[in-house]
Amino acid sequence: MRKLNLFAVETADHLVQPAEFADSSLNTAALDFVTDFKHNSPMMIDADTCAVEAEDMMKHEHSKLKLVIDANQEMIGLISFDQLSIQNVLQRMGKGINRKELSVADLMLPRSEVKALAYQQLQHCSIGDVLHTLQSHGEQYCLVIDTDSHHIRGLMSAADIASRLHVPVHIEKAPTFLNIFDRVYA
Repeated sequence: MRKLNLFAVETADHLVQPAEFADSSLNTAALDFVTDFKHNSPMMIDADTCAVEAEDMMKHEHSKLKLVIDANQEMIGLISFDQLSIQNVLQRMGKGINRKELSVADLMLPRSEVKALAYQQLQHCSIGDVLHTLQSHGEQYCLVIDTDSHHIRGLMSAADIASRLHVPVHIEKAPTFLNIFDRVYA
């Protein structure tokens, strides 16, 4: 057995992070930016979780997005920290729902409305292509699906892309008729 020496951590020793070594640009392969569920466990939350608890949990974990799962561990939607905002909670309370009775399922984006890109198509794209797609569709994030095996393979986030590229990314959600109606009659 080899004897090793222990060293003191000096003030000159800098904590490094992967982003410091990544020479990423808009031409970098899109797959380099996928949070791949084959290598990273997805951040999940039960649909029945109280919305107030979910907000506290996500705040504590510094998490901005979680996959919402049912009792069978199947994804039924996505919940973002923004969807747990007091404004969304107050809207639901205005409809007669008690704040403590609100669950993640009441506030989540249902699976039918979640957007995705195919893993197979990302093999031939740059991150610039993905970013342009997210911006043109007004999406902050999208899932990555392996269309051959029908697996939800990963996740891509505009915020993560912006962070790794060290550039600001602005994505505006296209207003729906309901949004326009609410603004006019507010």
